[in-house]
Amino acid sequence: MAKPMTAVQVLAAMKLWDVPYKQWPGWTTRGRDPEHGPFSDVHGLVIHHTGSDIGQSDDYLDFLATRGKPGLPGPLCNAATDMDGDLWLIAQGRANHAGEGSSATLNHVINEDYAGFKTELKPGPDNIDGNAAYYGNEVRYDGGQPMTAKQYAAVTRWAAAICHFHGWSALSIIGHREHTGRKPDPGSCPMNKFRTDVAALLKAGPPKATKPPVTPSPPKEDDMPLNDADKKWISDEIQRYAFWTQIYDLMMVDEKAAAQEAYEQEYAARKAAGATDVVAKAAAASKAAAIVQPAIAAMLKAQKEI
Repeated sequence: MAKPMTAVQVLAAMKLWDVPYKQWPGWTTRGRDPEHGPFSDVHGLVIHHTGSDIGQSDDYLDFLATRGKPGLPGPLCNAATDMDGDLWLIAQGRANHAGEGSSATLNHVINEDYAGFKTELKPGPDNIDGNAAYYGNEVRYDGGQPMTAKQYAAVTRWAAAICHFHGWSALSIIGHREHTGRKPDPGSCPMNKFRTDVAALLKAGPPKATKPPVTPSPPKEDDMPLNDADKKWISDEIQRYAFWTQIYDLMMVDEKAAAQEAYEQEYAARKAAGATDVVAKAAAASKAAAIVQPAIAAMLKAQKEI
């Protein structure tokens, strides 16, 4: 059992795992109406397929995100993966993707106690609402043949990113047909192989795992060596700016431009005044972070109030 990831956490995980993601407008606050059921605890991921190779348009993404269909309004997934390998973030909240399905399957997912690397699960009777328990990814292909190589790489890396965040193994991933006997999803994708491939990614670890920060040393030509307090300030400012730029994609275009301009101007001014490169970069990072941090904080506050 785990709390659903916030939009900021999703973005950080996508970047950490080098997922080729794009953001569909409004995804950070999109989810099913609360009166239709909570999205308070999640247990795993469901892989779907759209059943068509031609549904690669923006109009189809709008269908998945907002329009839905009669009796089944959007969002219809949390993410969607194109044949060219682009993975779209569609909804941060609960989505109408799994529907009714097997509690027996869910129990296996929760306990991670089945032979999922050798075979697929056979679902029991439909007796639970899967929308409340699973994240969902709609793979945009017809399912009659394997996914494209880029598509498969994107969706397995997305699954690894979510599992890594929650501390789950690849046994927390199922195909829609393992949730309910009503569905054939995700088509020509053996889920035992899919789980095996995700397990290999998890074992290798995230490709962009951060290394422990190293306090920068002043250049040799600096005739005024930095003391410990100076070094700590430099390290703190660079790390602070690095953290806020991890969620840079949430910002508006004007705010991004202002932060970048502040960084460049401060860096140039410090260098012109004779500062070493590392001191100039730290001062520039401090100026830019002063713009980035409140902008993101205000956005997150507004999101909570919606």
